Amino acid sequence: MIKVVYNREHNRVTVEGHARSGEAGHDLVCASASILIYTLASFARNTQKAKQSHKLILKLDSGDAEVSCKPKKPYKGAITLVFDSICAGFELLARNYPDNISYEIC
Repeated sequence: MIKVVYNREHNRVTVEGHARSGEAGHDLVCASASILIYTLASFARNTQKAKQSHKLILKLDSGDAEVSCKPKKPYKGAITLVFDSICAGFELLARNYPDNISYEIC
């Protein structure tokens, strides 16, 4: 099972585990979770390049990911909105595939 935890206060998302809803390379739940975390990582990297955030953490390994950044004050609302939007995708996946993915906000 994939476990996703979103720490909204710190703009941090962690993803652990594997969905095991299909064979490797054909697992739609895993592919969906992967594209969400890779999209968030790309966004976080771009905010740092644009000097809108700092303290970037990007860890993208098979079955283990973490994306976090600290927004600079003028950009906090916009960056949090994107984190919230990406995490809405994780929440939707967890609702539709509760045997394969869990989602928690802390």
